[in-house]
Amino acid sequence: MRKTREQSRLETREQLIASAHAAIRRDGIGGLSLRRLCEEAGYSQGAFYSNFAGRDDLLLVLMERYVLAEVETLRRLVQMTQSEVLDDVLATIAARLADLAKQTEWSLLAIELQLHAQRDARFADAYNAAKTSYHAEFAALVDEILRRHKLVSAIPPLQIAIGLYALWSGLAVQGTVPGAGPRDEIFLGFLRAIIGGPPSTTDGK
Repeated sequence: MRKTREQSRLETREQLIASAHAAIRRDGIGGLSLRRLCEEAGYSQGAFYSNFAGRDDLLLVLMERYVLAEVETLRRLVQMTQSEVLDDVLATIAARLADLAKQTEWSLLAIELQLHAQRDARFADAYNAAKTSYHAEFAALVDEILRRHKLVSAIPPLQIAIGLYALWSGLAVQGTVPGAGPRDEIFLGFLRAIIGGPPSTTDGK
């Protein structure tokens, strides 16, 4: 059965995304060349611009896919944690976030996109919309943990999500300075400080 034009376009888009992902892991963000990317994927630059508005658009797609996939990974890890002890759940999340913080190509990409958004109002609109989706997904996970353990957090789940995202990207820069503690301990300390409080009393007892 022959592919439709839309199916072919989507296949091209996925292959370009996969090639860009591989290129960033290999060469870093600064080494991402659209011409080389298209050559390695086996497509013309015209095919690229049929799928993406430009480099920024491609990077936003990559970042969004990465973050949302990792939130889903965290959700699965939390669900697989058999312990009912809150600290065990928080330690699982902290360990995973610490591993992610070591993958500096992604946290540096987040920083690069944020700096670009500071300079370009049009791009800022697109980037802020993407970040809103990241934060919402992570906030849902935090809310799930709070309800599971009948806790009231010090700040709302959305603010916790924003703080964790900032901490994750910031550790790419600050995580290696002299005196910095292990990343998993930093994440765990943040989570312990924020996700806590008395048991929920919404049942009136």
